[in-house]
Amino acid sequence: MSVDHNEIATLKAELHRMQARLDELEARPDEPVNRRNMLRGIGAAAAGAAVGGLAFARPAAASDGNNLVIGNDSQTAQTPTWLIPSSSWSYDTGRVAGAFTVTNDSSLNNINAGLSCISAYADSTKTGGFNIGLWGASKSGIGAKLDGPVPLKLTDNSGSGAPTQNSGSEGQFKVNSGDLWFCVDGSGSTRWRKITGAGVSGGFHAVTPGRVYDSRPAQGGAGPLSTGFNRTISVANRINPSGGAVVENNFVPANARAVTFNLTVVNTVGSNGYLAVNPGGNSAVNASSINWFASNQIVANGT
Repeated sequence: MSVDHNEIATLKAELHRMQARLDELEARPDEPVNRRNMLRGIGAAAAGAAVGGLAFARPAAASDGNNLVIGNDSQTAQTPTWLIPSSSWSYDTGRVAGAFTVTNDSSLNNINAGLSCISAYADSTKTGGFNIGLWGASKSGIGAKLDGPVPLKLTDNSGSGAPTQNSGSEGQFKVNSGDLWFCVDGSGSTRWRKITGAGVSGGFHAVTPGRVYDSRPAQGGAGPLSTGFNRTISVANRINPSGGAVVENNFVPANARAVTFNLTVVNTVGSNGYLAVNPGGNSAVNASSINWFASNQIVANGT
């Protein structure tokens, strides 16, 4: 077989150029996928120059098991990496898991995971088990960002009871029967605080003080409240102190669970009298909200 010496020289020069390019790529640790592709090209060139004995044997710079670097020439903002189930995908009721699942438990079966695109589950009881199912962090930015009509849902451990004060570490949340708890300390006997729940009034919203009820007929009221009687009133709207006309609707926000208020009695009758204020519908008298000790007194009390 005759070989043109000019062709061999050309192939030599090309291989040296590619060798230099390979050395340059190997000095860039963030592009293992591209280096591997480059090696494929060198392999093709070496096959063409085999007659001249010019093939270079070099180890692959990237192999199975190496990190996949997002953002290099083959994976950019214009050509990102996607994990997309087929259009006919549905979870297997016999082994429920998400479309993309990371776990150390090969027998994972969870209906909630089956409804997810990505699921992560760690079983610390397994040999070499993990304690954290999903972890996100950022050195100077946002560790995790959630969005949607319901950005975050915590599983309600109903029936398990409120968290015990002798276990838990700071930063943990727990939901039990609708009550949300937060762990403030990793040691001691008072670790947990209940943040909210069905029996908690919620956040306090301060408003500029305003009058919401006046029993005096001249101010639009129904008149004095006789001994032993009760009256249900509304505190929703702010009224004009002169005449009692409504000047602001929904002064107390809708669905408010409690209010703080000033209570004033005028033109009292008798001695040792009192008035109790309860939530609407509760007519039991278990404590007084204001007291007077003689007739014709004017007494105010804040609650």
